Amino acid sequence: MGGGTVRIRFAVALVVAVALAVGGCSSNKRKKRTPQSLQITTTILPDATERLAYSFTVQATGGNSSNYTWSIRGQPSWLTIDATTGELSGTPPAGSAGTYTFTVEVTDGQQTASRRFDLTVKSGATTLYVDAVNGSDSNSGTDWSDAFKTIAHALDVAQDGDTILVADGTYHEHDLDFQGKKVHLKSANGPTNCIIDCQQQGRAFYFHSGETADSILEGFTIQNGRVEDTYGGAIVCENGSSPTITNCIFDGNEAADTNSSYDNENGGAIYCDASSPTLVNCTFSGNSADGAGGAIFCTNSGTLTVTNCVFRDNIADSAGGAIYCDASRLNLNNCVFNANTVTTYDGGAIYCVNSSGLVATNCAFGGNDAGRWGGAAAAVYSSRLTMTNCTFTGNNANDSGGAILCAVLSDATLKNSILWNDSASSANEIYIYDDPLNPSSATLYHCCVDNTGYGGQTANITENNCIHQDPQFVNAAGGDYHLQDVSPCIDAGNNGYVPSTVSEDLDGNQRIVDGDNDGTAVVDIGAYEYQP
Repeated sequence: MGGGTVRIRFAVALVVAVALAVGGCSSNKRKKRTPQSLQITTTILPDATERLAYSFTVQATGGNSSNYTWSIRGQPSWLTIDATTGELSGTPPAGSAGTYTFTVEVTDGQQTASRRFDLTVKSGATTLYVDAVNGSDSNSGTDWSDAFKTIAHALDVAQDGDTILVADGTYHEHDLDFQGKKVHLKSANGPTNCIIDCQQQGRAFYFHSGETADSILEGFTIQNGRVEDTYGGAIVCENGSSPTITNCIFDGNEAADTNSSYDNENGGAIYCDASSPTLVNCTFSGNSADGAGGAIFCTNSGTLTVTNCVFRDNIADSAGGAIYCDASRLNLNNCVFNANTVTTYDGGAIYCVNSSGLVATNCAFGGNDAGRWGGAAAAVYSSRLTMTNCTFTGNNANDSGGAILCAVLSDATLKNSILWNDSASSANEIYIYDDPLNPSSATLYHCCVDNTGYGGQTANITENNCIHQDPQFVNAAGGDYHLQDVSPCIDAGNNGYVPSTVSEDLDGNQRIVDGDNDGTAVVDIGAYEYQP
């Protein structure tokens, strides 16, 4: 009995123990939890600013946080992520303003989560200050009280998008370099108060790093630039550099020959090679080149655009007293050419050669002089002149073509324009070079012209609806080419020839008005619209 009782108790205890063991395992399994899903919780990134260091840490939850590994794809090149912490960092460069979309990813080795983000980069442009009198190049340049001393140092420090503001004074600097930067270099109070005087030590600016229209030079007088036996007395633009130059005065700059040998001494003020600068509201006076282009020489370029500019008393030896255009395009809008001279050859104001093209609107040419042909303008070797609402008077060529020369497969088209009282040994107005194998021509539409002033191959000069009467200038001898109220040029043009982009005349007055009060507004002939 006793032994059986012991065996029964042992069996019961064994069953209970097994049950407890089984129950314990079941309890442990119930306490084990599935890990939380991995996810990136950051939804929006703060904005970045150009040229300022950026840092932001992306957040995530779930998974095994001690084993997170972060990565990024599709981001801008300046942005990186810390693989361990998820910190985004980098410095947006100047000119990178905009919105960038990219993907951030995190993994813990078991799960992976990703999210797309938009990051906005704001402009970081700033203004730097230059003061020749009170500044120092050891300053920060961030305000007038801490201004730099030199323009050169400011250009070195500046970044894309910056403005450099220059105090009144005279700056004895030369060979300044924008270094390809999109910088706006501006005087504080205009060109009469802010002067860059090169002191004949070199040119003022060298654009050679592909500068664009966003590289802006504004509001300076640039004087006494001088280069010897080379080109560009005040400015050189080459290697596809096309800056914007506005509200500047170029005075007394020179490309000089010192060795009696031709070394491309062209462009007394500006020389352009494979470049297309834009010039607005500038004055060129007293510049000279011992080669060609007393003010500007342009070669192998796209389009040089010149608007609201004055060219006066510039001089070149060989061609183009004001502008020489070689295998290039030249657009002139509302410009005045007065008393420019080429001493030896052709184009007292403008010379176009080697398939060059000139388009001029609302321009006045008076008192320009050529040593040989084309007192105002010359087109040679497959070049083309297109003139609309222009005035030519008082120009002179010592040989032929007091106003215009066309030679060797070249032509001129004149619309709504005046050619009157120019002078030459022969052909006071237009001379077509006599070369039957390489014929040139001129065509005039609604012009006022002295048709007794044609010469050369006159059969190649065609008129359409032209008049041959004195235009009755207010004071031609005094350089006032506005029309008197008795002028036959009033309402005598053709509205269809006025470019759609032109609404004003050379004075800035309305271009098409009813000058004769007959109830119909018709454009006048010439650069100036009569205002009744």
